[in-house]
Amino acid sequence: MRLPQVTLDTTLKELYGNSVHGPEGRIALVQSVVCTELALSSKVGRNSKYLYVESTFCSTPLKCSRQERAEIQRTVAIKFLSLVPQRDAFCAGNMPIVIFDPAGSGKETAHGKVEAKKTMSNLTADQRSKILYFAGPQDISMEANGIDSLVARLALDDLEGYPLVIDLDTNYFLNSKLALSESGLPRYESSALTVPKSPKSVSLELKDFSPAPTECCAVCMSRDGEIVIPDDCTGVRGRWLKSRIRDILEHISAQPIPFVLKNQQTFGGGGTFKVSSRKDVADLKALLSTRILPKLLSGVGPLNAHLKPATLILSEMVQDPICDWGLTFFVRRSGQCVYLSATQQILDPTNAWIGSNISYPAQDQLRQKFTPIMLEIGAWLHSYGYFGPCGADILEEAQGDHMPTMMKIVDLNVRTSGSLTLGLLKGHFSEQRGLHHATCFSISVNMTRESFIETFEADFTDGRIVIVGWYDDVSSGTSYGYLVVGATDEDDLGRRVAGVKKLASVMHF
Repeated sequence: MRLPQVTLDTTLKELYGNSVHGPEGRIALVQSVVCTELALSSKVGRNSKYLYVESTFCSTPLKCSRQERAEIQRTVAIKFLSLVPQRDAFCAGNMPIVIFDPAGSGKETAHGKVEAKKTMSNLTADQRSKILYFAGPQDISMEANGIDSLVARLALDDLEGYPLVIDLDTNYFLNSKLALSESGLPRYESSALTVPKSPKSVSLELKDFSPAPTECCAVCMSRDGEIVIPDDCTGVRGRWLKSRIRDILEHISAQPIPFVLKNQQTFGGGGTFKVSSRKDVADLKALLSTRILPKLLSGVGPLNAHLKPATLILSEMVQDPICDWGLTFFVRRSGQCVYLSATQQILDPTNAWIGSNISYPAQDQLRQKFTPIMLEIGAWLHSYGYFGPCGADILEEAQGDHMPTMMKIVDLNVRTSGSLTLGLLKGHFSEQRGLHHATCFSISVNMTRESFIETFEADFTDGRIVIVGWYDDVSSGTSYGYLVVGATDEDDLGRRVAGVKKLASVMHF
């Protein structure tokens, strides 16, 4: 089946402009997502310095069987190392993109390459990114591929030592909730709950990170390699952990309801919790005490304490915002900001992002509406030397009759965002096909890419559905995809998305 090829309105390469050959030399993008809960493959290790509290970190129990962890690892690796990088590579244009193999090595390396190549074939030849496929970060060959510097989507531990356009500490800081709360940008009032600091010692009075296992009890010394302080620790580390968790939970219990709690580093909605009732408080405290805090606090040490990875942010919650917007733009090296789109975000009941909707006819008006706040964010990022794509989650709130609405930033994604693709497809959907509304979302489905395309043949041949990321997991029979669907109006869009959902499950990251 011959499908229409997509021409994007612009690409990341065009937006970077001369920066791709600037002082840093020739750059390549590393678009893999990181994981603190577990290693993604034998070649992509667990992030233990730059800690991220995403959905896998929040949902995985402290104790689970080897088989359960293997199943979690496989699914997460496909999403983080293949699906998201393909989606971002789709927007990149003709520039190098580094992708890691979900299997680490072996036969699946060829399979992963084929999947990425199939996705890029949906684009016109001059806009296809140059996929550089490696087993893991340590295998990146810079000189052989004409690369001088890397741009990392997130702060990946294993990239330390490589020449980076934005260093990992700055990357981590700019994406942190604490940085936003202290930035001076328009946001909801918040207060920070930070794990108390103190010098290294074996005493309960110490106000720092936990002592090393070798400075604790026989239990800790015999299980030095474990990520979490053992629950049967008989020394200072166990007492320290229980004390810090107790202090945090007491503070949360005293927080006026409603409120929102965010961990320092999150993405995809993981690590963010809306609390509207005493039951919500009880559920949150149970989750924090049994899963999140033991892992998070145990992960703070001398190498990352300066990053404040265990900071929690408490903020007020708006009960009925007018709209939950996703603003996407690009900050050039000069500090100039290029508006790309404003979309309406789709969240599941747990507050996880599962997609976005865009109205192309509304974009000119939305550009004017969001330009002031975009310029504020851009100036702040430029002050730290950042240039590249950025997404901002913004709540619009009513202020009363005859009063202008108020825009408040609730999150910054200083990287490629999930809705970036929508803003680059106006020509393909709206101008060429009269499809003035579109949505993007990820799915899991028990059929191959080819079978899925055949099932929705008319939509694909008409250019109504575009695959921007796909991976057939041959061993399980499940495929994971990232789709963009276009339609004439909102009702038409709803019907077409419902047709997809009859066969597939919408998933989040």
